[in-house]
Amino acid sequence: MEIRKLIFLVTMVCMVVEPMTVEEFTDTVTITFDYSDYNGDLGHLDPNVTSLSVKDSRLQFEDLYHVAPLAPIDANVPIQGRLTIKLNNLFILGNDSVERLQFEVMIRDRDGHWSELVESDTITVFRP
Repeated sequence: MEIRKLIFLVTMVCMVVEPMTVEEFTDTVTITFDYSDYNGDLGHLDPNVTSLSVKDSRLQFEDLYHVAPLAPIDANVPIQGRLTIKLNNLFILGNDSVERLQFEVMIRDRDGHWSELVESDTITVFRP
């Protein structure tokens, strides 16, 4: 059973975050990652269904986002590609003028299987 379960997991590799230093409330952070999925069941037609998790390491909970289908709904074909997420208005949580964080990203397929967690390099947020 455990081996069968692994076949359907999504894999994510090669996450890149740019820029590595951002001014709070000003700069946009772009997270890009490559994915592959054995049976192509990533994404949902229903915009109310979330399947992408992005967690700021400074926070307790993740933000969840909708992903549109990345292959036809009933195709059952292997897929691979690249997704890009743009995050606006990062800010400093405390009283310091600089904070460091990492993003943790996972994606879930329509069967409810989560990919492995992928962690970004450290990003610096500064207050001018």
